[in-house]
Amino acid sequence: MENSSHTFFIAKNLSDIFSNIRNNSSLQILGGCTRVSSYAERCMSIRGIEELQKIDKRERYIFLGPGVTLSEIMDIGRNHLPEVLYDALATIGTPQVRNLATLGGNICAPGQRLTLWAPLLALDARLEFKSQNATKYVDFNKFNGVPEKFILTKIRIPIKEWNVSLFKRVGPSAKISPQSASFVFLVDIQKDQIVDIRIAFAGIPVFRSHELENDMLSAHLPLSSKRITELVEKAANIFTKLNAGVSVELLLRTQFLNLLRYSLESLTGNGPVTL
Repeated sequence: MENSSHTFFIAKNLSDIFSNIRNNSSLQILGGCTRVSSYAERCMSIRGIEELQKIDKRERYIFLGPGVTLSEIMDIGRNHLPEVLYDALATIGTPQVRNLATLGGNICAPGQRLTLWAPLLALDARLEFKSQNATKYVDFNKFNGVPEKFILTKIRIPIKEWNVSLFKRVGPSAKISPQSASFVFLVDIQKDQIVDIRIAFAGIPVFRSHELENDMLSAHLPLSSKRITELVEKAANIFTKLNAGVSVELLLRTQFLNLLRYSLESLTGNGPVTL
């Protein structure tokens, strides 16, 4: 389909996509289009490709195609998904938007990281990309864009029980602005000791630090006020280093550190964090 300056293709299968990518390096791939404000000269819709819309839940992982809509993921149910993923989905747009918006679109949208970035980052998701002749796997914490001539074909998300599972969104509700960001705090506790912890924050700035998390492993609960202050100060320094060269509003940095402090202060090992 063509209009004055744009050509739109509808892909029927993966071969269609690979063929067009090979011949058109600037081809724009479209899904639900809920955040598309402009179109390239040549565009291709991948809605309706069965392979990209699969949901496969197993004992330790759930595999989601990038064409799965946010509503379809929520229909799996909060008890069958990582809680922070479900809670994040529930904050996105309206039911009508979630019926159109896709997981792949939320991950691959240009500009700032959208709502699902922090949960996927904390959960150690892994992305599968395919080209006509190759398959690549990329850990989510190393993802910085779809490789040239590849498309995102699958998202693997680990399923694990957490004693503490917290998602918090900052910024305006139901829409994305420069002040929008997501915070995730996950903790596994055994005998009043931290045996696993994940802390993630994503919007314009991004935070996930294995150094900070490793520093907290085997810590006895509850944490002392002095220890909490030390950890927050360390997180502040790491946040600055990770986002060097990024224009980050002071408010977002402050909100991240406040959320981290409140989460640590609420951590007793006897129940969930509530903010």
